[in-house]
Amino acid sequence: MTDSGVDPLVLGAAVILLPPLLVLLLTAARFVVGFARRGRLIRYLDAEEPRLGHLFRTNVEQQHDGPVSLVAGNVAYAADAPSRWAAQWRSLVGGRAASLSLQTDLARRLAVVRMLQEAERLSAAGVSNVRLETSELASGGGKNPRTLVIELLAYGNALLPHPSR
Repeated sequence: MTDSGVDPLVLGAAVILLPPLLVLLLTAARFVVGFARRGRLIRYLDAEEPRLGHLFRTNVEQQHDGPVSLVAGNVAYAADAPSRWAAQWRSLVGGRAASLSLQTDLARRLAVVRMLQEAERLSAAGVSNVRLETSELASGGGKNPRTLVIELLAYGNALLPHPSR
């Protein structure tokens, strides 16, 4: 025992074990938060898409005698930690990065839902000529992206009701 009352063996073990334990704890927290965030988003989309099902949407031009308005839904979406981790492992062996495909699909669904919500606020019957645009906002560069952020824009023509005469 030293004068401080702490056994040098215990102090040495703490100094050696604390950093790896802290890294493991933070990594586990990233995974828990990532899975929770993904689950909340999927539940939100699963509730909103059927609710907005009364608004038809098509990617072709639609004849409409009434007024039209441009509606858009935009999302900047960062892939969660579990998906990035799986994609990094997949990059070692090659093949389809299904985890990133899921993240891109969630971003697309969220952008379309936001577009339809805007059309609903305008009391539109539906949205025609729907288009999707994507762009990459940031990545870590190289083969293993550290942060993947994509921007997805869904836009189209909201078919508005005829004005009252």
